[in-house]
Amino acid sequence: MFWFTRVRSNSMAPTLQDSRLALTRRLRRSTPIRRGDLVVVDSRALGKPMVKRIIGLPGETVTIKAGKVRIDGRALEEPYASLSVFTDTYRVPPDHYFLLGDNRDASSDSRTWRDPYVPRTAILGRILGVR
Repeated sequence: MFWFTRVRSNSMAPTLQDSRLALTRRLRRSTPIRRGDLVVVDSRALGKPMVKRIIGLPGETVTIKAGKVRIDGRALEEPYASLSVFTDTYRVPPDHYFLLGDNRDASSDSRTWRDPYVPRTAILGRILGVR
């Protein structure tokens, strides 16, 4: 199933601009989720769907130091992400994901949510393209 998701913030800029429509495809339970995927997630923190990027996969340790992301000690290349001053470490539990916006200092994401880990069941779809 496909649908259009309207981007409702600048948290994904410059990749996705506010008010843009993004073609979205529903993910089946068996559909693999990969690092870097842009997904629509049913946000418990905000009570509405939002668009974010998959950064941490189940079982990984995500370390952010002065905005630079490392996964299990290896640097993550992120040409899409803005600079940030944020620093912290997260251990992603099984069947959960760690999500970030590309516009790091203007994004409400796993770093700021009370529960930073998003369960697989809350990921509704993957962004395929923008209009």
